[in-house]
Amino acid sequence: MSNPFEYVRDLMTKTECDDSVMERKDYNKFIINRALSFHSDLIFYANFVNEYPDIDNKCHYDFLHGSIPKKNRGFKPWIKSKKVENMEIVKEYFKYSNSKATQALAILSEENLQYMRKRLDKGGV
Repeated sequence: MSNPFEYVRDLMTKTECDDSVMERKDYNKFIINRALSFHSDLIFYANFVNEYPDIDNKCHYDFLHGSIPKKNRGFKPWIKSKKVENMEIVKEYFKYSNSKATQALAILSEENLQYMRKRLDKGGV
């Protein structure tokens, strides 16, 4: 297995049992726990192993492989933040954080944004 999502798929479908997890560098406990937590019936397993961050990879994998019931679960996409239009312009112009820039965008007009774009234009090709 070459990425953590293959481990997650294996843990949910029980297609194979990987005995070489201990020495693998691609086994990431955080990513696996996070991917499992998107499924409502697996969140308790992810939370339980998350309480023991110092366990080795083999122990982590063996526990999850032995305790998660075999079931074909659909793919759950990762939650990503929305890209707000003109956010970067306001952040650069005022030197604001994301939350402050969101507040400022609520009160700025299109004329203000055009002025900021013009002032921040660095020229070039």
